[in-house]
Amino acid sequence: MCNAKILLCLIFSVLILSAGVVPAYGQNDVLSSIDDRIERFQERYGIPFKYDGFPPGKYYIKFLEVSPKEYRVLNDYLILFEEEINKYPRGFFKGRDVRGIGLVNNLFSGETPAQGLYSSSAHIMFFDISRFGDNKSQQRHSIHHEIYHMMSQQDQGLQVLSDEKWASFNNDGFSYGEQNKSLRDANPINPYAPNQLGFVTYYAMKSIEEDQAEVFACLMQKNHRDLIEKWMQKDPALKKKIEAIKYFSAEYNYEMDEKYWN
Repeated sequence: MCNAKILLCLIFSVLILSAGVVPAYGQNDVLSSIDDRIERFQERYGIPFKYDGFPPGKYYIKFLEVSPKEYRVLNDYLILFEEEINKYPRGFFKGRDVRGIGLVNNLFSGETPAQGLYSSSAHIMFFDISRFGDNKSQQRHSIHHEIYHMMSQQDQGLQVLSDEKWASFNNDGFSYGEQNKSLRDANPINPYAPNQLGFVTYYAMKSIEEDQAEVFACLMQKNHRDLIEKWMQKDPALKKKIEAIKYFSAEYNYEMDEKYWN
């Protein structure tokens, strides 16, 4: 009889976990971890961080609030998110037109899925806790990519990165958009780099805004920063872009000067 009861308990536990339900005995621990991290974010950056309780409204941005059964996913994301967000100086968001950070699920901009984005109308940055969930490196990269887009919208009058100036960094004949150059063609100088000089990723070739955001996102992760700074030694166009992004960052926040990158 005892063995039968033990077996039934084990089967019940397996069924609960396979259904994605957080057992009651673990829910409080997970929720406590989430709240502790969010409290640290709010103290460091001086703005609210939320995952539920968003006011109703007609958003062009669509999303779902995080439900209790997704708390473990949220907690795992926050562990990664805390490592990346803490790379920014204290109060980085405060004093800008960012009134809060939303951690959500199924984030869309209109009909386009998004890992993160900034709503200038709601004055909130949103991040999708599940998008690219099986690719932690991509999640980390995307956090910084979207933060750059927010930064560029905050300082639209700052002409250190005007479109004309940025476009002048590219080699003659390059145009943003869909690229026709075969992926079989190798980079002539840096193995494993995109096959056109001046770029850190193929996605960067889509537009000026994406190019800038990709450079910034690479700079914000040391292993990527080391790689692209190695590439730029043989790639003058890329060197100009990296220097321009660092200059823009220092203009945006004085603590992000040359010492910050070192």
